[in-house]
Amino acid sequence: MNLLELESLSVRFGGHLAVSDVSMRVEGGRVSGLIGPNGAGKTTTFNAICGVVTPSSGRVSLGGKDISKVGTHKRARLGIGRTFQRLEVFSSLTVRENIQVGLEIRRSWSRRSATLPQYLADGGDPKPEDEINLILERLDLGPLADQSVGALPTGHARLVELGRALAARPSILLLDEPASGLDDAETDIFGDLLISLAANGLGILLVEHDVALVMRVCSYLSVLDFGQVIASGTPEDVRSNEAVLSAYLGTAPAPDTAEYAGVDLAGFPQEAGS
Repeated sequence: MNLLELESLSVRFGGHLAVSDVSMRVEGGRVSGLIGPNGAGKTTTFNAICGVVTPSSGRVSLGGKDISKVGTHKRARLGIGRTFQRLEVFSSLTVRENIQVGLEIRRSWSRRSATLPQYLADGGDPKPEDEINLILERLDLGPLADQSVGALPTGHARLVELGRALAARPSILLLDEPASGLDDAETDIFGDLLISLAANGLGILLVEHDVALVMRVCSYLSVLDFGQVIASGTPEDVRSNEAVLSAYLGTAPAPDTAEYAGVDLAGFPQEAGS
């Protein structure tokens, strides 16, 4: 099922075309990836999906409904959740309180719209306290539940931000570099969590420079360069795509592209911004 669809989306800031004619689909039940160097337009695309910026042209649809002119808060109510490249948490609140914020906001929405399923609970509808404890447990935040988020390392704070987003019960979750600050073991656990969420029906769009993680968890990738989609397909298709290799490595692919299987795109030439 195509939950989220972008059709010929373009975003212009004055004379700068940040995103140009981008089309893609994010389906429920799988992790899709949006990758590319810094400055490629990934975060701008996220902002257009959420309604933070207004596209110059094109269309954003959710569940077949055009939401291009729907406000940011209404898109959240409809099921679009997000984490941010620049960490956004309530640093003076505890871990538990941060997650409770997401739950309380969602409960205020549910008076006006149907309650969406909690994908951490296999699509069920647990009681509020049970839901908070479930999120703490699944994100391995239980031992930190009563600590102030401002005192946590970045990696743990990013998990708190994810927990708050999950408490709002999105049907589409946009993750902007969520593994930043996680060590290798934490990243492996985080990848397993994303796979589990998708298996239960959540649609995830992942922006991430940890390409090993991207290649492991994503079933479909879109590659942005200078605001345009230069390739899309399975991770295997993208990894051996001539345009991608040319853009990132400055070379055509070798006959045996297996040598690129472990390439870390974070090491490719970068630009300022995203």
